Amino acid sequence: MSNPDAVLWTSGFFNERFPAPVSPLGWSHLAPAIEATALRDPLRFLGYPAAETIPLLRLWRGHPYANARAFQIIYKVFPNALVPEDAARYFPAGDLAFRQRAPYPRWVDAPRLLASLLRAFCADPFNVSPLTNHAHWVRYTREHDARIGAVHAHCAALQDAPPHEIFRALRVIEDSHRDFLRIHRWSLVDADLAFGLLKRLSAAWIDPMHANEIAARLVADVPHKTREVDRALREIAAGQIEISSAPLRAFLAEHGHRSFSLDLAVPTFADDPTQVTQLLAQNSGGEKNATGENCAVTFRLPTGARGAWFNRLCDLTRRYVGLREDQRYYWQKALAVARRLYGLLAERLVAEGVIAERAAVFYATHSELADYFAAPNGGDVRRNVAALTQTIAARQSEWRVYQREFEQSPATAYPTFLLDDAPVENDRPRVARVSREWHGRAISPGIARGVARVVTSAQELAAVLPGEILIAPATDPAWTPVFARLAGLVVARGGMLSHSAVVAREYRLPAVAGIANIGAEIQTGEWIEVDGSAGVIRVLSTADAPRAHSPSKLREYHRK
Repeated sequence: MSNPDAVLWTSGFFNERFPAPVSPLGWSHLAPAIEATALRDPLRFLGYPAAETIPLLRLWRGHPYANARAFQIIYKVFPNALVPEDAARYFPAGDLAFRQRAPYPRWVDAPRLLASLLRAFCADPFNVSPLTNHAHWVRYTREHDARIGAVHAHCAALQDAPPHEIFRALRVIEDSHRDFLRIHRWSLVDADLAFGLLKRLSAAWIDPMHANEIAARLVADVPHKTREVDRALREIAAGQIEISSAPLRAFLAEHGHRSFSLDLAVPTFADDPTQVTQLLAQNSGGEKNATGENCAVTFRLPTGARGAWFNRLCDLTRRYVGLREDQRYYWQKALAVARRLYGLLAERLVAEGVIAERAAVFYATHSELADYFAAPNGGDVRRNVAALTQTIAARQSEWRVYQREFEQSPATAYPTFLLDDAPVENDRPRVARVSREWHGRAISPGIARGVARVVTSAQELAAVLPGEILIAPATDPAWTPVFARLAGLVVARGGMLSHSAVVAREYRLPAVAGIANIGAEIQTGEWIEVDGSAGVIRVLSTADAPRAHSPSKLREYHRK
């Protein structure tokens, strides 16, 4: 950290959304919109002089990173009392004071900063204001669905169309990503600010000792699309779960754009319905088989003028917490159509002998495909075929290495921070080696005890048994159906407003986040306790386990 010219890169902005190596095509499709709207635009809004030239995104061994300098600048303008606690994931050791090292803004930059912020607000006040951003989103969803639906309906006609027509449709999708992210970026800020303020007022006006638990309970049970999908799956699980059944076909028609990842290489539910049948199997039967207790804190809400302000803030916070879940659902509609359009290009590559199977297209980049299909049909075609074939084959071999590294050790394969190209070794889990106790972020209150189940991907969810405590790098909205079977949750990444936290609170699951490499520290089958109120995880001795789960019973339990 002493080298002033070295770039500190953080995975905190991406490691929950892209927990595994992202495909080259998926990254090249999304990265331009993410860089422009989520990072470069905010730096422009703050008047940062180098906003146009600062490097902001990169891939390292298949994993996405963002320049930590951007977050230093963005959060430096926040007063200490308003800095969202989830911002800690962008800084080494979670040190929020790290943001003060940013070279901008200084006191002398105040006029430039204020003028830039005023221009940003005046250019889009309905979107920027936390009082109206959620209403702006509701209005936008109708436009978004109409635009994406039109492209989806046009896909069949593009089967035999010239390639430039397919790329024109992809540009419509790319524009929708930018429009979506222009709203989403403000929704994220509004959610962080509203929840942080709710927690602070809970401490000041209700109970300073249990403010985190109180705020968490106040934003539980929020209606959103993830709950809607989960409810639909539970209804199907009660009856026929065959792929050919009418209920499942209806589910796929409405929610089939869902996927376990934002990466285009990961099939949607409609592309691979067996993913849904596995979720249905996990959703049917089985009660929790562990001991635990929910948050038992009792409290009274403030009354009078304070009560009016507090209730208004609580309603606003709940609205934005639900919005975070809804926005992922709608974004995946656009991604599903993009995946289909790239599939049309893949079919042509197979026909022309560039690739042997359609899935290989995800190892090309968008610009490589555009250059290939823009080439004239003259004497250079064969050379273009050979060059693209070699590029795809080499990159596919490279990405297989990255995937193996991730499967063997998710935390070390995807370190939280890089200094240039070197992992920063300062995010190890805090553990008392004798008692095997870890301290992280408390994201859902209560205490749970149960059998640990370590998973690194959605493909391993079928092994989760009722009453287990799930330990994962992060969870995806599509994992939600398995939550009904859990006793508790531990994730290496995420914060109070992550998907893991939102859904854990709805299911009354004690949950802890922010402990790097926890999946390697705890083994599947160990008895653990999760204190979601204090943010503590402990490995229990055999004597602490319920009598029904003696070592012999435990072995039988895992053979089922």
